[in-house]
Amino acid sequence: MAKLPKESPVVLIMAGGKGERFWPRSRTNSPKQLQKVYSNKTLLRETIDRALTITTLDRIYIGTNANLKTEILKKDPKFPSTNFILEPEGKNTAPIIALSALYFQKKFGNPNLIVLSADAFIDPIKEFTKTIEQALYETENGMVLLGVKPNRPEVGYGYISTGKPTDVGYTVKAFFEKPDFKTALKYIKKKNFYWNPGIFLFRTETILSELERHAPHILNPLKNGFPFKSFGDLKTAFQMLPSEAIDTAIMEKSNRIRMVEATFNWDDVGSWMSLERILPGDKEKNHHQGKEVLYHKASGNISSVQKELIAFLGVKDLIVVEEPDVLLVTSRDGVGDIKAMLSTMRKNKVLQKYLD
Repeated sequence: MAKLPKESPVVLIMAGGKGERFWPRSRTNSPKQLQKVYSNKTLLRETIDRALTITTLDRIYIGTNANLKTEILKKDPKFPSTNFILEPEGKNTAPIIALSALYFQKKFGNPNLIVLSADAFIDPIKEFTKTIEQALYETENGMVLLGVKPNRPEVGYGYISTGKPTDVGYTVKAFFEKPDFKTALKYIKKKNFYWNPGIFLFRTETILSELERHAPHILNPLKNGFPFKSFGDLKTAFQMLPSEAIDTAIMEKSNRIRMVEATFNWDDVGSWMSLERILPGDKEKNHHQGKEVLYHKASGNISSVQKELIAFLGVKDLIVVEEPDVLLVTSRDGVGDIKAMLSTMRKNKVLQKYLD
């Protein structure tokens, strides 16, 4: 087995998303990663604390936009103000990872880079740390993904199928996009199928080499102008780039990928529905976040409220979210239409203020 690198890895936390499916708590200027969703810490702070178990604060960077940088520092003023990779506009994950790799190569040489998202639930942290340390062994052989063993036929996640075992993981045979329910049922019955949680590890030289090979249309506009003399120059370069995920730009094309199985519990905190998997529930599958709650002939409800008491009487499968200026009441079936509803609200000048 290869030796674990002595140099601490660099961590890039992706925190530029809008988090629309967590409206009304998630807003344009204060999206879900800056909100307390399942604990007394923001999702971003949870991720930073997780990263601190594998590296030092000076080697943790946040990928986001200029507006959110200001909001992040308001909530977390002790975070180093220079440790941001700013993107002029959101173009999915491949462009920001390419830009970050160029920056880290110039600043650190050829460090191990770990890419995390700011909107995941991971527990326990000690198992996260252990898995990452194991996965770092594999970066000498290529790019590394973590894989989470599925416990339900989830249609909202991508899947990985593995091949032959390696020192601490497996080779990767194929990627599968979000399946329908019937296909997901087949996947979870196979021992070599895993959820793809979007956690990546690689040497900066490795990811830049793979970008050059498989996605020069993303790397070259950034590489040709790097280091950029001004944010305006970076903005011009970004306008040339497609909006593309690192998964489709590189991971699904490369033959230099390994996967290490995660030993922690993971959930994508993607919508209010995720709280039923994170928060404790009663025997009627009600899940509550707040002060007092009363259920009478009620089942399958999810609530996150600020009132002293919320009472559910004779209802089922409702989601209730309270903010100081907005009360959201939706059915489980209806919650998937939040983005469409917000799109309608944007067209109404009276309602626009509830989006920011």
